[in-house]
Amino acid sequence: MDADPTEIRQYHYGTLQEQGYFSRFLWRCAGADEQLLVQCPQSDRVKYEGLGGIVLATGVLSFLSGSYAFYTVFSPKLDTALGSGQQFHMPSAVVAVLCGLVWSAIIFNIERFIVSSSGKGDGTEKITLSEIGNALPRIIMGAIIGVTLSAPLEIRILESEINAKLQEEQIEYKTRLNSTFEAAFEVKKTELTGKIADAQARLDQIDADLEMRRQEINAQRQKLEDEAEGRSGSGKPGRGPAYLDKKANLDSKQAELEYDKSKAADRVNAINDELAIWKAELTASASELEQRRADNERQSHALDGLLKRIQISHEIGGAVPKMIAALLMCIELGPIFFKMMLTRGVYEVLVETQGMLVRAQAGIDGETRDDVGHLRSSYRSHAYDAIVEEHRRRADTERHLAELVHEQFRRIRGDELRADPLSFIADEPAAPRSPSSEG
Repeated sequence: MDADPTEIRQYHYGTLQEQGYFSRFLWRCAGADEQLLVQCPQSDRVKYEGLGGIVLATGVLSFLSGSYAFYTVFSPKLDTALGSGQQFHMPSAVVAVLCGLVWSAIIFNIERFIVSSSGKGDGTEKITLSEIGNALPRIIMGAIIGVTLSAPLEIRILESEINAKLQEEQIEYKTRLNSTFEAAFEVKKTELTGKIADAQARLDQIDADLEMRRQEINAQRQKLEDEAEGRSGSGKPGRGPAYLDKKANLDSKQAELEYDKSKAADRVNAINDELAIWKAELTASASELEQRRADNERQSHALDGLLKRIQISHEIGGAVPKMIAALLMCIELGPIFFKMMLTRGVYEVLVETQGMLVRAQAGIDGETRDDVGHLRSSYRSHAYDAIVEEHRRRADTERHLAELVHEQFRRIRGDELRADPLSFIADEPAAPRSPSSEG
């Protein structure tokens, strides 16, 4: 049977439920209207799936980049960059993943807004200066996001080289800090060691003096014994005058030695007190030096932050960081320029038509401008016009009724005046009656 030539062929592209979940998810990522896209040809669907895929890729990259950056910030710095103490820290990883999810959600939402609000250009593949000017704020935002996302990724890609360079700088930094404190410690150590040596020399001198006098007394005692046994002097044994003189001299020297020992003991105690103070100060200085070395060790380990790694990556990376930043900027700015190059398709027509239908249902009409700024007339609301017209007609009705009332009042009073003119001439003029009192 031949088909009716006047019959319009209906194309069926499927329902929203017939589309795959991932395709609809990509449409949402691109900020597109699913209900309209399902009515469009496959070419329009693919375009917005591609846009949504770029937005989704940006969100995934922001999650990876942000998680690695937050882990670098929160992970404990227990060793140098290549030290055995640098181990995976699970609590920091959990915090970094949570922060990365929040960060990626923020970037995803911003990117989705940028893409969905970029317009559709002038409907041709050509990118004009006017389009670039209109999209300049979004281009700047996308460039900032691209540079921000590229930094953690570049330090992860160059991690091995960065760790090697960072290890050298950490050791050099620790050595420089230690040398400052070690020089000060050596000066103080030399001073204290000199004081301790001088005090020890005085103690040795006191001991030497007392020992020499003790030996002299022992020698005198030996001579006294020789005198008593007759081995010296007259050669006669006994305790004669010579013995008694030597005995008195010996007792005198022994008494002087005991007296000097008591005096020397006070000096020795004072010197020992000084020695104890200086030795304690030297020990404290050595302990402080060890504490400073430990602090310097930890301080050198802390030289492992995100900023330092980015700085090293720029120093040793050459063109690699710039290429990574350029790649991320291409991913970020690609959807904006892509939408400038989009030709006017079925989806764009449906979006405009839907806007027109919504305005019509709300009682609003008017023309629109295109994206290059061609003239668009202002919108007009029929509902607003209807309300204004209703108030105008109500005011006209009230004014017309008031005129009728006054006209009737004038007629009645005129008839009364013509029927009895004298009643209106009196000494006390009667109060005028209201129209409502006329019966």
